[in-house]
Amino acid sequence: MNQIMTPEEIEAQSSGLIDEIIRMSDFSFERLPMLDIIGERLADSLSVVMPELTGVICEATLNSLDYLPMAQTVEGLNMPAFLAVVAAGNLDGEILIAMDAPFGLTAMELMLGGDAKGEIQRQSEEFTAIEKGFAQKIGDVVAHELQRGFAMVGDVDLEVERLETDPDSAAITQSASLCCRMRLAVALAGRNGSIDVVIPYDALETIRPKLGKIHFGEPNEDGNPWKDQLAGQIERSTVELEAVLTTVGVPIQTIMDWKPGDTVNLWIEDDHESTVVCAETQMFKALMGKRNNGNTAIRITAQIESEEETEHGRDPY
Repeated sequence: MNQIMTPEEIEAQSSGLIDEIIRMSDFSFERLPMLDIIGERLADSLSVVMPELTGVICEATLNSLDYLPMAQTVEGLNMPAFLAVVAAGNLDGEILIAMDAPFGLTAMELMLGGDAKGEIQRQSEEFTAIEKGFAQKIGDVVAHELQRGFAMVGDVDLEVERLETDPDSAAITQSASLCCRMRLAVALAGRNGSIDVVIPYDALETIRPKLGKIHFGEPNEDGNPWKDQLAGQIERSTVELEAVLTTVGVPIQTIMDWKPGDTVNLWIEDDHESTVVCAETQMFKALMGKRNNGNTAIRITAQIESEEETEHGRDPY
């Protein structure tokens, strides 16, 4: 349903829009399309690493990428929040990672073994030293994933320098300076939070030419960035392995006659090799044994090559 506005409201809205246009015209800048790609990659990476940290599924998406003065950026933060000031090597300034309370406190609760049910119940907006300590660890994770995203355009070393809760103490540039703000929405254990990554526009001077054009990395002496990115994601993935001692054929009638206490003969010796299987694919041969603490373990003795690998050779990639 359309809302009917009075002439005074129309005039006030138009005046505000004109003021905004005049204010932004004071800045001389160009949009940096690679920042959108880096923001999308950061969201994808957090969707992978946060479950490893918290044990629950995480959904992160890039909501917006805005170019705003630092003062307006600070006003738009979802307070209270954990404000991680990040030292950025090879950039001309620092980066601010702002994690709002719903996201930060939910992640901490899950990291400590909680189930994070219902709404967050707090008596105070102040954060304890323990909460700040955990928030810095989470900030380290976000900074590391952001560094991986920047690897497409250059080597940028990011490290959390300190954690603040007061926006004035976390100022990374002058109030009137232009900043790029990535706003990510993060859903964790049924709660919705946000992460803001604030980067002073001037701090990007050293890599601005590469940020101004769309590309996905260039081959260099260190190898293919896409291959490195894919390898990194694969290394974080988990798979289920099964150690199959042996297989035997047993008539159904015999199985139906089994009862507790019956012994099933496997027809193998103590040094019989087991087969390690992943997704119904045989991967390794292994010997069973025990560790010094009494736990059962296997020692891989040989790798099983598939028929396709045997015929065509193994693809190293």
